[in-house]
Amino acid sequence: MFNAIRDCNIFLEKVDGVHDLSQDELKRWKGEVIFLKAYYHYLLLRAYGPIPLMDENIEVSAPAEAMAVGRIPFDSCVNYVNNLLEESAGMLPLKVDKETTEAGRVTKSVALTIRAQLLTMAASPLFNGNIDYTNVIDRNGVSLFNVVADPKKWERAAKACQDAIEETQLAKRKLYEDRRSIIM
Repeated sequence: MFNAIRDCNIFLEKVDGVHDLSQDELKRWKGEVIFLKAYYHYLLLRAYGPIPLMDENIEVSAPAEAMAVGRIPFDSCVNYVNNLLEESAGMLPLKVDKETTEAGRVTKSVALTIRAQLLTMAASPLFNGNIDYTNVIDRNGVSLFNVVADPKKWERAAKACQDAIEETQLAKRKLYEDRRSIIM
């Protein structure tokens, strides 16, 4: 995942130097790469909890101390990924224009759906007020989890879910389809 995040950072550093891209292409490609960067961080966060955030690449020639990046508190990681997903959603199309040639390309509703999943996970009792994480601290003594439940996280998650549903409906897509009626 960190290799993929590094590739995303390299792309974002260099893409403005490409001269034969239209502004629409440039905006969409940036939106897709920012989404991927957010998604890779989200997968790491979901698997490991607090992680180091790789907003920019560290130079290969940097000293070892510069490469020893510490873990960031969980809520800060969530906010970082949320901001990336919001940014990418503003750059992505509502839906793909040519489904035969663009199948699998990320859209605004996909970014907002992942955002809804992220914020629902952050609001869940696993990460919102779980006292089992009281002693999880970094090497500097900073607590990596907030062990006091915050009900506003549920409000934020509900709003994100509503945004994802509305965007999906605008794109004339369904979040769920009962396939049993097709089989019968």
